[in-house]
Formats: sequence, C-alpha cells, structure tokens
Amino acid sequence: MGRVTHAAPHLSLHEVKEKLRASVDFWLHQKWLVIYNALADPRPAATMARHLGVSVPFGHKIISLYKHSGPAALDTPGRGGRRRQYWTLAEEQQFIAPFLQRAATGEIATISAIQTAFEAQVQHRVHKTTI
Repeated sequence: MGRVTHAAPHLSLHEVKEKLRASVDFWLHQKWLVIYNALADPRPAATMARHLGVSVPFGHKIISLYKHSGPAALDTPGRGGRRRQYWTLAEEQQFIAPFLQRAATGEIATISAIQTAFEAQVQHRVHKTTI
C-alpha cells in the first residue's frame, strides 16, 4: 500500500464543500473533489485517483499546489479562452455585422476586405497568415 495523501488544512472541510458546490467549470470541480477527498478520507493517491476518475499525476499536482500555495492556486482561469483578443466579444460581433448583412444579400465577404477593415479600426498592421 502506498503513502497516504493528505491535503493541508488551509480551508475547513465545510469551506471546501462550499467551493465544490460553487464550482461551475468541470476541471475546477475535479480539483476541489481531489482536495475534498484528501481532507475527508486521506488514502493513497492511486486509490483516490481511481475513485475520482482522474490520473495519479493530476492528484499529486493538485495536492502539491494546494499545500504550497493554498486555495488561490486552484482558482486559476485554466487553459483556452480569449486572453489575447483585440476586442471584447460584443465589439467583434458589432464589427462583423456589416459583413454578415452583405453576405445575407448575396455578396461575398473576402478575408482581405475584413482584414483591411480590421487593420483600419485597430490602426496597425497585422501579420498576414495563409488560410
């Protein structure tokens, strides 16, 4: 039998349960499940991972992050998303609306026309890419 995996008592079991209930993202929920199980029922990482349906390295990583950096380490934005955008989603929709209206009437919206309008609005040259 392997070493028992414990979580640092940064938060009480009740507080971790509340974090678990409040999590809306799947991976954030999985992270808090690992912490909850490590606090409520400490056992070897392999057993805990099998029980939760996660990998053993994932469990080790989450426990380590939580031990060293506390709860704030788990509440990260994660991977993906819109972090390097020029505009908000609403601004992009407003920008693209005229092109969609012209497309609805039968005109063809080309990438070069959209790029030229975008560069004029952003006021700098964007790297050309091949599509």
